[in-house]
Amino acid sequence: MAWRVIVNPAAGRGRTQRLLPDLTGALAKSAADTSVEVSKAPGEPTRLAHAAADDGYDIVACGGDGVVSEVAGVAAERGRKLAIIPTGAGNDFARVLGYDTRHPLIAIDALEHGTDKVVDLGSVNGRLFTCVTATGFDAEANRWANTVTRLRGTTLYVAAVFRTLAVYRPHPFRVTIDDHIFDLDAWLVAVGNGPAYAGGMKITPGARMDDGLLDVTLVGAMSPFALLRTFPRVFRGTHVSHPAVQVHRGTHVTIESRDGSGAMDVYADGERVGPLPAVMEARPQALTVRVP
Repeated sequence: MAWRVIVNPAAGRGRTQRLLPDLTGALAKSAADTSVEVSKAPGEPTRLAHAAADDGYDIVACGGDGVVSEVAGVAAERGRKLAIIPTGAGNDFARVLGYDTRHPLIAIDALEHGTDKVVDLGSVNGRLFTCVTATGFDAEANRWANTVTRLRGTTLYVAAVFRTLAVYRPHPFRVTIDDHIFDLDAWLVAVGNGPAYAGGMKITPGARMDDGLLDVTLVGAMSPFALLRTFPRVFRGTHVSHPAVQVHRGTHVTIESRDGSGAMDVYADGERVGPLPAVMEARPQALTVRVP
C-alpha cells in the first residue's frame, strides 16, 4: 500500500512547520511506502488529495481538523483510505479514533501496523465534515479565533468564548430535525458527527461515528452569567443536563435564521462554510480510516 502525505504547514499555529524535518526523517525511516506534498495555500490540500487519488495513493492528512476534514472529504468521494498525523491545534477527529495527539509522529507506525475502521461523515451544504458543524455563538467565536496567532488549542477557544460573550446574544433560529421543527432563541446550534470540537469540547457528547445519525445540541436562551457558569461543563459533556440545553438526533437537519437583519455563518470543523440556511445530512459508512 502506498500513501501520499499531505501536510498543512500552518496547522497548530506553527507546530507543523517546526515538525517538518522530524516528520520527513521519520517517514524516510519507516517501512511504509510514502511520498510527501506540502500545501502552499488555502484550498490546495483538496487539489493535492485529488492528485494523490488519481495516482492511486491512499492519503495521509498531516495537520489539524481543518486539513483532515478537507482531505477526508476527497478520500471518501474517491474511495481512498485516510490516515492522520495529528499536528494541529484541535485534533478532535484523530483523538476520537485513538491517535496519540501529544506524540503525533507515532502515527506513522499505523501506516504499516494499524487497522482499518469504517466511519460516518456528515455533510453541510454539500461539504463533508468529520466532527461538528455549528452556528451562532460558536460561529462568532470561530471567526475571531481564526484571526489569532498567539494562542492555540483549548486555550484559544476558551479565550474566544470570553471575548464572544461580550458581543453576542441569543439568535432566533428555526431548526428542523427530520420532521420536527424547533423555533427558539439560542446561543448556539451544534450538529455533531462526532462528540467534540475545539480541542476536546464535548458539545455533542453522545455522538458516535458509526451509528448513521447526527446529534444536535441546542443551547437555548440563558443569561450571559449562566452561560459562563455552564461553559466549563462542556469539557465533560455534562452541559447537556442544563434545562436550557436540548439534545436531539436525526439524519437530516436544516438550520435557518428567523432574523433577516443580518447573515449568520455556519462553520464546519472550525472552517467557515458560509451563511445560513444550512442543510446537514448524515453520510453513513462514508470513509475508511487507518487507525492505530
